[in-house]
Amino acid sequence: MPPTAGSEWAAALALIGLCLTVLPALPVRRTWARTAVIAFSLAIAGRYLHWRLVETVLPADARGVRGAWIWVVFAFEVVAILNCAITYAMLTRTSDRTPEADAHEHRLRCMPPECLPRVDVFLCTYNEGIEVLEGPIVAAKNMDYPNFTVWVLDDGRRPWLRAFCEEQGVEYLTRPDNAHAKAGNINHALARTDGELFAILDADFAPRQDFLMRTVGFFDDPRVAIVQTPHHFLNTDLYEMNLGLGEHSPNEQRLFFDTIQASRDAWDCSFCCGSASVQRRSALMEIGGIPTESVTEDILSSLLLLRRGYVTRFLNEPLAFGLSPESVKGMFVQRQRWCRGGLQLLFLRGGVLGPGLTWLQRLFFLPSDWLVQTPVRLFAVLVPILYLWTGIPPLENAELADLVRYQLPMLIALMAPMVWISKGRYLPFVSTGFSLFLSFRLVPTILSTLIKPFGEPFRVTPKGAGAGRGVDYFARGCASGLMAATMLGLLLNGIPGTRVIADPEHRAAATFFSMLNIGCLVLAILASRDRGRSREAERLRTSATVICEREDGRRVRASLVDISAGGAGLLWPEGVPTPRSVKLLVPGGDALRADVVRAEGSLLGVRFDLADPDDRRTLISWAYSIGLTRPPSELSVLELSRRLLARCLG
Repeated sequence: MPPTAGSEWAAALALIGLCLTVLPALPVRRTWARTAVIAFSLAIAGRYLHWRLVETVLPADARGVRGAWIWVVFAFEVVAILNCAITYAMLTRTSDRTPEADAHEHRLRCMPPECLPRVDVFLCTYNEGIEVLEGPIVAAKNMDYPNFTVWVLDDGRRPWLRAFCEEQGVEYLTRPDNAHAKAGNINHALARTDGELFAILDADFAPRQDFLMRTVGFFDDPRVAIVQTPHHFLNTDLYEMNLGLGEHSPNEQRLFFDTIQASRDAWDCSFCCGSASVQRRSALMEIGGIPTESVTEDILSSLLLLRRGYVTRFLNEPLAFGLSPESVKGMFVQRQRWCRGGLQLLFLRGGVLGPGLTWLQRLFFLPSDWLVQTPVRLFAVLVPILYLWTGIPPLENAELADLVRYQLPMLIALMAPMVWISKGRYLPFVSTGFSLFLSFRLVPTILSTLIKPFGEPFRVTPKGAGAGRGVDYFARGCASGLMAATMLGLLLNGIPGTRVIADPEHRAAATFFSMLNIGCLVLAILASRDRGRSREAERLRTSATVICEREDGRRVRASLVDISAGGAGLLWPEGVPTPRSVKLLVPGGDALRADVVRAEGSLLGVRFDLADPDDRRTLISWAYSIGLTRPPSELSVLELSRRLLARCLG
C-alpha cells in the first residue's frame, strides 16, 4: 500500500474497530442503543449514496447503453439500501413476552380446570406418512392443559389414519374435497367445532406439554387474536447439512423468529406463521374465517385482523417442534409458496396496499425482501461479469481509493448491526450464499407472480418418505454457468493481450468482487445436492437428566444428549462400567429398555426395545415433554471456514 493510501483505509479501519470494541459493550435489547447504532450505520449508507449520485452518476454521460447501465446499477443500490433501512427501522425495538407467559401460566394452573377456555387443536395433514404423523399426534394428546380436544384434519381421506386416530383416542375429521387447501381444511373444521380458541399444528409439528399453558393466558387481552410461537426444527437445516456444517451454523429461520419476529411484535406488527399458533375463533369469524385468497393465509389473517384492531402476539419460546424441508425440492416448494403469497399481498384489497392500515403497518408488511433482496443478490453477481466481458463499468469517475473510502465503510456499516442485534445468528458470507442459491428459483417466481398473481395452486411442502432426494440441476446449472463466466472473465483480463479492463485499479476492484461472488456460487453449487440423512427418526437435542437402571439393578444418573423413538445418546458418568443394556426410568413410573449399541468414551448410543406399542407411545410423549432444551453449539469462524473448505474438497 502506498504511503498516501493510508488515509483511504482510515474510515474502514476505524469502523471495524468500533464494531469490535463498542458494539459488544452496548445493551443489545435497549431501544436507545439499537437506534443509535442503526442511525449511525444508515448515515454512513446515506453518505455513500450521496457520493454515488453526485460523483459517479450525475457526471456520467446518460446517453447510450453505458449511461443507462450506470443508472440501473445505481437504482439497484438505492432500493437495496432502502430495503435495509426498513428492516433496521423495525429492529430498533424488540420484545420479550416470557415474563407475561410466566404470569399467565401461574394464573391458569391455579384456576379450576372447568374454568379454563376450551381449545380445539387442529393438526392439518394431507399426504404425510405415519412416520411423520405419529409423534405430533401422540404429543398433542398428552399436553397438560385440562380442557382441549385434538382434531386430525385429514385432507388425504385415508382410512388407516382414521383407524390410528381412533386407537389414539383423538378426533378425526375429513371433507369431500380439497377446496382452498389448508385454509379450506381449517375453515371446514371451524364449522364443526365450537371452542373459542383453536391451535394450528402442521402435520410434522409436535407441541411441548405446556404449549397451551404458555399461550392461552394471552387471550385475556381482548386485543389479542393470535399468539404465534417460533418454529423450531428437529432436523438439521437443509442448507447447513448440504454444506457439511451440521447443526452448528445459525440458519435463517432462527434469524427470522428470534430476531425479526420479536422486533415486529414490539411494533404490534408480528404476523401469524400458521403452525404452532393459537387463535381466537370470534376474531377470525369477524374476518370471515381463515382467508382463502392467498397461498399464505397466515400473514393475510394478521393483516385483516389488524384492520379490526386486533394484534398478533409473538412468544419467543420453543414450544413446538417440526421438520424443516428435508430435500432441495421440498425447500424450493416451501420458499416459492412463501414468495408468491407475500407478493399476492400487493394485489389484494385486504393486503398491504388496501385501506385501513397505518403507513407504518404498510411499510413493515411490504414484501420488499421478496421484491428487492432476492433479485439484488443475483444482480450483484451479474455486474462484475458484464464489466469483465464488455468493459462497461457499473460506475464512472471512481478510483480504487474512492471505493475504499466510501463503499467499504458502507458495506461494513450495513452488515455489522445485523450481526450485533442477532447475536451471531446472521453470518454475512453464509447468508449471502443461501440468498443467492434461492434466487435461481425465486426470481422466476417473482416475475411470474407480478405478471399473474393468482391461479397457482397451493403446494404442500413434502415431508418424510415423500420428501424426495437428489440434485436441483436448474439451480446447480445457473450457479455453475455464472461461476464459469466469472472465472473466464478473470482469465480474459489476466492476459495482457486480451484484457478488456485496462486500468489496473479497476481490474483489482472487479477481481475482488468476482472472488466474493465465486465463493457464494460455490456454496450454492454445494447446497444444490441433497447429502441425505443418517437417521430414520430425527432426535430432539436435550441436556435432561435421566435415571438409568443397569442389569444388576443399580441405578445411575446420566444425561441425555438427544432422544427419538429410535434411540438416544447418553452421557454416562465417568468411572461407572458401561452396561450392555439399561432401563430408562420415565416420570410416571414407566421404564423403557434400551440396548447399548455404541460407546465412544463417556458417550453411549442406545437403541430402544419398543415391541410393546404402549412403550412407544410412552417414549414419544416423554421425549416431547422434554423438548429441545439444548441449543446447537456455535462454530467459530475458523472452524466454520475449515468445514466449508473440507466440503469443497470432499
